[in-house]
Amino acid sequence: MNTGFLTGLQNRINNASGTSLGQFNNSSVVRGSKDFLNSNSLVAKIVFLVLVIIGFVLLIRWGSQLITWFLAPSKNPKLISGMKQGYIAKVVPQDPAIAGAMPVMRSSNQRDGLEFTYTVWLFINHLQNTGTRKHIFHKGSAHTGSSDNGSFHPNNAPGLYIHPTRNTLIVIMNTFNNITEEVEINDIPMNKWINVAIRVEGNKMDVYINGTIVLRHIFKSVPKQNYGDVYVNMNSGFNGLLSDLWYHDYALSGTQIEQIVDAGPDMTMDDTTSVFPHYFSLNWFFENDQAPSSGPNAATWPTIVKK
Repeated sequence: MNTGFLTGLQNRINNASGTSLGQFNNSSVVRGSKDFLNSNSLVAKIVFLVLVIIGFVLLIRWGSQLITWFLAPSKNPKLISGMKQGYIAKVVPQDPAIAGAMPVMRSSNQRDGLEFTYTVWLFINHLQNTGTRKHIFHKGSAHTGSSDNGSFHPNNAPGLYIHPTRNTLIVIMNTFNNITEEVEINDIPMNKWINVAIRVEGNKMDVYINGTIVLRHIFKSVPKQNYGDVYVNMNSGFNGLLSDLWYHDYALSGTQIEQIVDAGPDMTMDDTTSVFPHYFSLNWFFENDQAPSSGPNAATWPTIVKK
């Protein structure tokens, strides 16, 4: 009985020699060592199948990563590209389902905890004493809430404002134990472009002005991020210009911040800062009646003088 079983198994192996798998020992089909190709053993066939499966899995994995790389949002988006008026409000949606959204991606698996950096160019014309803080940008709440000083409440991660009466910048950041932690940067230059960089790394926050660190703040607890939209120049903003609001999902080095400063602000006008209207109604010409109708200054239609 054992002899018959072995004979049948040998016949099956011989019949398989006509198939593609049976041609495994054919040097024109597969390249490899001659001894391995000629062995044509069951082990060699299994190894070959395993290698094919591994190659297929790797191909699928690399292909999916490549597709994700092409379709995923940028980790370092320019939330405002170009220059805009400081009093014109703009909202940058974070929901990918909304048209025009620019999701702000969080850092992941960083050695020192969460990391991010915001950089922005500002040109402050003059201070208007409105009694409230002038909004530059923040990520978080859509309204001021219970705050009576112009700050949006409760979520600022981060928030950048101008002091109500002084040329002072106010930076706000939420933490888990404190709703807000604030710092101030005094004597900000007026009527010239300045670059402001807010860098958070772990439990510390650094503020740079024109590539030079001017303040380091150690948080009392872990910084708290949120999923709110990014709001720019809300509540009439400030009197001046803003350019290139840029987010990075990691802590920029001093050299990288200096490179942004050396590049300077983008002076191209943003779409929200168009000086020409999109249309001009013809009714204005027919309904305009501002000229006097009688007297020495009465309006007259132009006439062609014949010579």
